Amino acid sequence: RRRRPGTALPRERPMEIGDCKKKRPMEDDYSAPHLPMDIMYKIPAHISDPASLARLASSCKFWRNLIKDPTFLDRLRRRHGDHGFTPSLLLGFFYQDKKKSSPELWKHHIDKTRCLAPSFVRKSELSRFFGSKSARSVIKPLSLGTFIPGLGASLNFYKPIASQDSFLVLHRQSKDANGQATRDVLCVCNPLTGETFKIPTLEYMPPHHYALLVTNDVDIYGHVSQSFQLTAIWIRRLKHFISVCYSSKTGTWMESPLVPELRRSLCLVPSSAAAYDGVISWLCDSWKQLSLTHVATLHTGNMELSYLELPPEAKRNKDPVLGSSADGGLLLLFMQGLRVSLWKHNSELGSDTSSWVLSERIDMRSSLPQRVVTLGIRGKVSLEMFRGKSGAVVLWVDGDGFFLFSLSDRSMRKIDCASVTKKYFLCPYEIDWLTCLAITNLVVDGSLSLDVERKKAQDRWRTLMGRNLTANGAS
Repeated sequence: RRRRPGTALPRERPMEIGDCKKKRPMEDDYSAPHLPMDIMYKIPAHISDPASLARLASSCKFWRNLIKDPTFLDRLRRRHGDHGFTPSLLLGFFYQDKKKSSPELWKHHIDKTRCLAPSFVRKSELSRFFGSKSARSVIKPLSLGTFIPGLGASLNFYKPIASQDSFLVLHRQSKDANGQATRDVLCVCNPLTGETFKIPTLEYMPPHHYALLVTNDVDIYGHVSQSFQLTAIWIRRLKHFISVCYSSKTGTWMESPLVPELRRSLCLVPSSAAAYDGVISWLCDSWKQLSLTHVATLHTGNMELSYLELPPEAKRNKDPVLGSSADGGLLLLFMQGLRVSLWKHNSELGSDTSSWVLSERIDMRSSLPQRVVTLGIRGKVSLEMFRGKSGAVVLWVDGDGFFLFSLSDRSMRKIDCASVTKKYFLCPYEIDWLTCLAITNLVVDGSLSLDVERKKAQDRWRTLMGRNLTANGAS
């Protein structure tokens, strides 16, 4: 219609929120893509670090309920059937501080050089190794008392001997007036939660091996918690296995009435054992062939022994190491010159040499110090430790010390803390996915309730884990 002269133009009605709400459903219905539910369920399975999973879980209830489900967490642990390592599971290393303290502390103790409480070196503080430059720990190593308040000097003279899924075993050996070992004093703690478990004194002579086994328990309400079993093993006459187990559920030591006997032609190699899911495995020598031939596995539930024959390449090697993969399988790592070979055992193929599959062969020459590369096969490099979940390998290089090599991204770091000077005192601290998600603020079903002290400990670890994830390129 024509506007009368002198009249103003009609004002347009401002758009109201209700109008948008009416239009959005139609726009969403036709423009926003909808993913099928089976694809939605598969998305978290392709995320490779716990921090990203925690962020996804905090975005909406759908993702949170999916990720905190015990079934998903179990698949998450076992989905790395092809040993797809997760570097962020390794937070660092515990070691016994060998600095001398005040005379009042050690004057009544025979070993006067190793007395302070265990300390912790963060993995994130180990700089990358480049050429001939030595990386240094940027920040002073932390005492275990930083994470577990109130311990103080009570852990002096203890050294870390084993760790598994966030738990750490500490050991102190008692001695008589003549300096002879009498019995072991043990302690198990969880630095992530600030908990300490006092283990009854083991009223026996020190065993030959300790192994820590951790299980995740689900109660009738779906709450997830962890329990552990500490196993002490004596090997009599190099063939009889005597076992005593401590369970965190019962709080007591229990001796097994069964004493399995190792196969007559074999003897155990004095190296660290690989423990996982109720079994403990060792490498074995053959008396006849004078070389490595088998892996002996002790099943702690029924105290039975089983055997795996090693692949021919490993039998000609002097210092292979065993590890446990995320899905509970066995991994074998050994060096051939300056190359590392990684083998995995396929339980479906049997127990002979054909049951081992060569996964990959890694050339170390681009990662090792140039001096070692120049020496070639004369350069002395040995494997010390191997963690199958994070893919962390600890190397000892004569003249250069400890190095940390990551099988996931082929990075090399120098472990150059001034206090870490003697071999076999490093104890890698590798955590599991459940603890990893909890520490990044995803609490599973409320079962990991936090008190004040535990929250303080987790805040410290959350900061360290954040640095660790950033250093490993996590999104």
